[in-house]
This record gives sequence, structure tokens and C-alpha cells, in this order.
Amino acid sequence: MSGSNRWLPVGLVALCFTLGIATRGFNDTFAVFVPHLERAFEAPRAAITGIYSVSLLAVGLCGPFIGLIVDRLGPLRLALFGLACAGGGAMLASQATALWQLYLGLGIAIGLTGASIGGVFHAAILGRWFSARLGTALAVAWSASGIGLMIMAPSAQALIDARDWRFAYLVLGAGVLTLIVPVLLLPWTRISAGDPAVIALRRPAGTSGITLGQALRQAPFWALSLSFAMTSVGIFGIAPQIVAYLASRGLTLSHAAHVWAISGLLMPVGMIGFNVLADRGGRVLGAAAAYACSALGVVSLWLVRGPDDWPLLTAFVVLFGSTSGSRGPMITTLATLRYSGAHQGRILGSITIGMGIGAGLGAWVGGLLLDRTGSYSAVMMMSLGALAIAAAALVFEANNRERLR
Repeated sequence: MSGSNRWLPVGLVALCFTLGIATRGFNDTFAVFVPHLERAFEAPRAAITGIYSVSLLAVGLCGPFIGLIVDRLGPLRLALFGLACAGGGAMLASQATALWQLYLGLGIAIGLTGASIGGVFHAAILGRWFSARLGTALAVAWSASGIGLMIMAPSAQALIDARDWRFAYLVLGAGVLTLIVPVLLLPWTRISAGDPAVIALRRPAGTSGITLGQALRQAPFWALSLSFAMTSVGIFGIAPQIVAYLASRGLTLSHAAHVWAISGLLMPVGMIGFNVLADRGGRVLGAAAAYACSALGVVSLWLVRGPDDWPLLTAFVVLFGSTSGSRGPMITTLATLRYSGAHQGRILGSITIGMGIGAGLGAWVGGLLLDRTGSYSAVMMMSLGALAIAAAALVFEANNRERLR
């Protein structure tokens, strides 16, 4: 690569990472707001976690639409749309007087943000500049959710403690909107063009790649979709309730929020580490190891009985925190390698439908199971079962990819 372009790919990873921190934090810190929203609106847990469910459903169901935007209009418009939804949605939530307003601001608007500045956006940019280490580059971009959680969970709690949850959403929303100006000043024509060598490697001259219709008739598409869906059920079925769960085990809300934040600190380490392992040691090995650690993390959380169970809390933070976001880059990498071309955005967007449906249903069913049973045991069992199914589906496609090497 020429000297003028040598640092551009690194800068693009940094761009995706920064935008991820700014926008993913709203979903990732939702667990901090759950007890406060529950009290403020006198609503059952399922009604509150339903907001999170709508957000995650929006991420998935809007995937094909988002993919069409990036295929036709490019990543700049996608970035601007995502930032506007994040900032506007948070500020709307800060003024909410009824639950439906929270569903609109924190559910639909924040969900559109997650769809806009997520896996499709990262793949659209980094897939044009990276080849052999695409999985690692995508993992760094995706790891923003972990760093965002680490930064924004304590920050959100501090803002809540300083005044209230409304003030917290107002400040966070205004902060995101300030990013629109610097994003507009970037060299988007050059960014969108990509590295000619990478483009030629992915798609031979004169071809446009596999279409969405062709992908829908292939088993790998459905394996990746199923893996995304069941991984989301397994993770998001318990994620929005973790702070409240730990509080029910005797931890203070502040202590529980910090445990959740520390797990976010390890998310980028594991996310990058497991994807480096997949890039270098084999994608089957990387996928199997990630799912095994997640399952052990859920079991550790399930066994916590009080604030003195620090070995179990540590095991949860290390095992669950380091793996909870690692499968997203794996799935996106496998999909990008298989479906590069003019229709890549629409195909990736369609695969994320599984993620959105799984995450939305997982969060809602998790809250419903707690309301109906009065116990978290059913939630934990649902999570473990979903992770087992997801592991089988992803290992299937990872094994297919390794056979093509």
C-alpha cells in the first residue's frame, strides 16, 4: 500500500471504534437504568425490558433496509443517520412521561442507531481495506461496545446519582450529537473507494458477487442467521437484568453497576483475542472456545449468592465479559468472506435479522420468565440452551470455511 494510504485502514478502525463507543453505550448501559425506570413508571420488569427488546428487534428487522442504504448511498449517510437517532432518541427519553415514549426513544430510535452503526457499517468500511486480518479489524471495531460499557455504565450511574435518570439521558444524547460535525469532515470518497488490491481479491473484475436471492438458497446463510439469533437470545436474555439480579443477591446498585462495567472492560480483550485465535488458529477453534467460556460465565453468575462470592463474580466477569461480544465479528467475518460483492450490505443486513429477533425475544422472554416464575433460574437455563444451539450453527459454517482454505 502506498505511503499516503498506509495509515488510512488503521484510522478507519479507530473511526468505527469511536462511533461504536458513542452509540452502543445506550443499549449496553440499559441495565443501569432498569431499576430507576421501573420505579419511575411503576411498571413490571417485562414492560421495562420490553423497551430493550424493541431496540434489539429494530436492530435486526431494519438490517436489510440499512444494507440497502450502504449499498446505494454509502457509509457516510449511514453514520449521520445513526448519530442523529442516538442523540435524538436519548434526548426524547429524557423528557418521557409515558412508557410509549421510552419505547419510541430508547426502543425504536436507539435500535435504528444499532442497525446503522454496527456490523453492516463496519463490514462496509473495513471489508474494503482488510483481507487476511479482517476478523481482527472487525473485532477491534466491535470491541467498542465493551469499552463503551466500561466508560458509560459508571458515567451513567454518576449522572443518575448527581440528579436523576432523565438528566443522564439528556447529557449522553447531547454528547453524541456533537460528533456529527467531525464525521462530515472526513475524506469519504477515498474511504468508500477502498484498497484496489483487496477489492480485486474479493471480487474478480466484471462480477457483482452473490445476490441476496442466491444467498437465501444456501445453507451457510441460515447457519449464520441461526447462530446470530441464538447467541443473542443467550446473551441478551440475561444482560438487561444483570444489575438487578446482582442487587437481588445483596450487592448495592452501585456495586452491581461496577461489576457489569468491569465485565465490559474485558469484552474488547476477549473479542479481539478470540478473533485473532480464529484468524490464526482456526475459526472452528475460536468459535468453540468462545461459546464454552460464555456458558461457564452464565453458570458462575447463576451460582452467586452474595457480595462475598468474589470467586464466582470474578469468573462471571472474566468468562462472560470477555466473550459476550466475540461472536459478532466472527459471524460478520464469515459472511463478508463468503458474500463479498455489490450485494454484501443487503446480505449482511438480512443476516442481522436473526440477531435482532433473537436479542429482542431473549430480553423480553427473560423478563417474562422472571415475572412468571419469580426466579432467575429459568432465565439462566434459557441462556445456556440458546448458546448451545448457536455454537453448533457457527461451528458448522466455520468448518465449511476452513475446508475452502
